Amino acid sequence: MNQDVIFSSEHIIITNRPDGYYIESFKNGMSIEQFNKLMSEHPEIRITSFMAIKTALMSAPKPATKFGETKERVTVEVSADELRAYITLSVMESEFAEDKKVLLVREILQKLTDKGIIFGIKKDVLINNLCNAKQLLVAEGIPPESGQDSVIKLYELKEVKPEVKEDGNVDHYELNLINKVEAGDWLGERSDPTEGIPGKSVKGNTILPMAGKKYPLFYDKNSVKEVAEEGKTTLYATRTGAVHFDGDRIGVSNHLEITGNIDFRTGNVDFDGYLTVKGTVEDNFSVAANKDVEILGDYGVGSIREIISKEGSIYIKGGIAGKSKAIVKSKKDIYTKFVSDATIICEGSVHIGFYCLNSNIIAKEVILDSSKGQIIGGNIQAEIRVVSSVFGSASEKRTLVIVKGFDRKVLKARLEKVILSVEEFRNNLARTKQEISIYANTPDLTREQKNAYEIVREKYSLIREELKDLEDEKKALVSYLRAHGEGEVCILKKAYPGTAIEIKKITKEFDKPIIGTTYYVQDGQLLEL
Repeated sequence: MNQDVIFSSEHIIITNRPDGYYIESFKNGMSIEQFNKLMSEHPEIRITSFMAIKTALMSAPKPATKFGETKERVTVEVSADELRAYITLSVMESEFAEDKKVLLVREILQKLTDKGIIFGIKKDVLINNLCNAKQLLVAEGIPPESGQDSVIKLYELKEVKPEVKEDGNVDHYELNLINKVEAGDWLGERSDPTEGIPGKSVKGNTILPMAGKKYPLFYDKNSVKEVAEEGKTTLYATRTGAVHFDGDRIGVSNHLEITGNIDFRTGNVDFDGYLTVKGTVEDNFSVAANKDVEILGDYGVGSIREIISKEGSIYIKGGIAGKSKAIVKSKKDIYTKFVSDATIICEGSVHIGFYCLNSNIIAKEVILDSSKGQIIGGNIQAEIRVVSSVFGSASEKRTLVIVKGFDRKVLKARLEKVILSVEEFRNNLARTKQEISIYANTPDLTREQKNAYEIVREKYSLIREELKDLEDEKKALVSYLRAHGEGEVCILKKAYPGTAIEIKKITKEFDKPIIGTTYYVQDGQLLEL
């Protein structure tokens, strides 16, 4: 029989035959540990039967039994993406000696060539790092660089936040409410996606990169146009107006700008859009608009009939001297420098710069923004809180502040529900955006596909708009819940006698000055902080 003796002792003999390696035992005495050490000197042997070895060593004598096979001297594996090739060696340790390594390296190179591996071979590994029974990275390709996705930048609406400046002689109350643009003004842009850079596999093949995604631009086609320019697409206003967003869709709404006053020349104004009056509204005239209203005259307004914003906010830069006649109503917030002898009805928050005198206000919150803010006289009714530095006056002017209050548990429950809805809408938005991306990156859409694309785009805008409403509600609820208890009156500096506060129908009259105190109701009791 054709066989080679690999090892022989008084205990065992190991032979190499055409079909594998055999072990024959003569007597007990060789341990498993000794056998394992012997096998470490023969990495070319792959054990296929541990039972045959155990039986031969523990129950000698035993006839020759197959226990292993010859390992492949050089095993080559290539990663699925063909960017990496590995070798595992099973050769005699003596072959790593410098005088024999050249032959081994040639054998490895031939094996790599046979497997088609011709690029990125790591010569330093072949020269310095060869060893047995360890997977070695022997070749590495160049991965492709994916293209960059398109990047979208859009016009940013200015934050609606009053800025109070007290610089001696003149107190300023500044605010950006309406974002006005002219026809031809920049509204946004999208950089073109890039194709990416090809890579190369260890087999020398070109690996195509993944091109960047092209994201769609959402805009009102009646007021915005897109222009393809070098490397980007730019959005421009096609008319003068006020920038607005419906969800992610940017547009320019109707914006009426009156450079002078509202008076006999203009008549009363009722406008379906945004309204800016550079001057004032004369006595006995009225102004109404669907969106935001700005009255920018330095002297504010007097005994006007009404100023109304049906869906937006109102900013009256110079204040309101209402002469017990003026009425101001808004769906959202109202901002003004001062209020005197006027009525304000607001579904959001009323921000007053410096003082509120003999006026009736109904709102979610009433906030006096200046450190000099003062409420003197009148009837203030809020649902959540009233905040001012000073309440009442040294003359003990009768001042009534009523906070209807709220149920904290109900608001918290609503906030939790809104948070869940926000998460759900964000997930829906992400899925819809993915659909849009597929259509946007598919060339030569059929008519049916184009129709489906438009439907998905419209769906995305509706989801985004609803999401914005939910996020606005979430922000408002979080703000409301910062109020102490279930309704709050915050006296930052002082309240004079003659002032009365009522929170959740619990009343407190001040018969002496009160310094820096916050009153709130909790568990049916009026508490101080």
